[in-house]
Amino acid sequence: MADKVYKVSTSMGNSWKVTSQIRQHQLVIDQPSGGDEGANPLETFLFSLGGCISAIAKMVARDMKIDLKGIDVHIEATLNPAGLAGKPTDDPVGFKSFSIVADIDADITEAQKQELLELTCHRCPIHDNIVRASVIEHRVG
Repeated sequence: MADKVYKVSTSMGNSWKVTSQIRQHQLVIDQPSGGDEGANPLETFLFSLGGCISAIAKMVARDMKIDLKGIDVHIEATLNPAGLAGKPTDDPVGFKSFSIVADIDADITEAQKQELLELTCHRCPIHDNIVRASVIEHRVG
């Protein structure tokens, strides 16, 4: 299967508000200390993880012939803000741990729910990007 390229551009003026037009959707990221017009980048990242797990769970359930009535994904992630603030730390600048709990609404056993979640996380691109390092380049445009 051929690679698919995703492109997103963001824009920020003199406030903390970051906007992006993605297809027909206007997305906003902001800081509580700014205008608080949206979730902050870290919250948005976790929302993306939960959203990806939810969507992939629907695909996996379909493949497993499971009637998935719903899924609620609860994510907790721990971050030491020292690196973010430019202070010395031995911790990563990003999240150092994640806890994902999925409440799966389907008429299947707990073991089948766990299998569904394991297969889902294995197929989730955002989960994979957290588990395994991706090649990344950054430069001034």
